[in-house]
Amino acid sequence: MITAPGSTRTRTATTAAVGLTALLLLTGCSQERDAVVKWPPATHNPQSISADQLGDAWPIKPQRGSVSCVKTPYSGFAIIFTTPEGKAYALNNVAQDEKGLPNADTVKTSPKTTTMWRLRLFGMQVCSVDRAKQMQSTPTP
Repeated sequence: MITAPGSTRTRTATTAAVGLTALLLLTGCSQERDAVVKWPPATHNPQSISADQLGDAWPIKPQRGSVSCVKTPYSGFAIIFTTPEGKAYALNNVAQDEKGLPNADTVKTSPKTTTMWRLRLFGMQVCSVDRAKQMQSTPTP
């Protein structure tokens, strides 16, 4: 059956589709919005971070810790999450391969958690703090 544009059936279907799309977007984006609003600035290395700062986007069981960036001789920078108890986890392959640390994926809040990248990105920002300081102290020719 073909319905004419502007008919009640078409308007109802369109309204339902728009409402469903909005609901899906709001539900799916709440973690994204929460993480962006609460995103802490990276100002030093190492830097403390907590579940309160990332809200629903917090990906791991320990609710707080510190993120550090350690230069390695071979691959660049190891990004490490350390719990208050001193247990360290790798946030990148360099920390896992060169430092021998267990991957932070082993302490995810759930196997379905897909938000680990936010904590890793924060680690990359912590690494950039030292690089920025290094660049500022280098005189330009």
